[in-house]
Amino acid sequence: MNLVPADTRVFLFHSPNAAHDTSGAMDDVNQWLSKDRSQTPYANLRVSDITVTPDGSGGVYTIVVCTLGRVVDAPAETAGDGVTGS
Repeated sequence: MNLVPADTRVFLFHSPNAAHDTSGAMDDVNQWLSKDRSQTPYANLRVSDITVTPDGSGGVYTIVVCTLGRVVDAPAETAGDGVTGS
């Protein structure tokens, strides 16, 4: 993945009973992902990657890598009209 560090956020979720409740293992993650962020600084949050890893005790760790979706500002124009030698 080619991510800009200042534009990247990593979230970690732990589902300790995933082996006993497979349907509920992603509930917290899905609830978090479905939040309305339209009026927040994270309105353009985009998921780049999701990884699920066993915790060794019957649960799972879910790692969600996101980008903030910021638009890169265009380079500032230099002062003047761009005409040289006038």
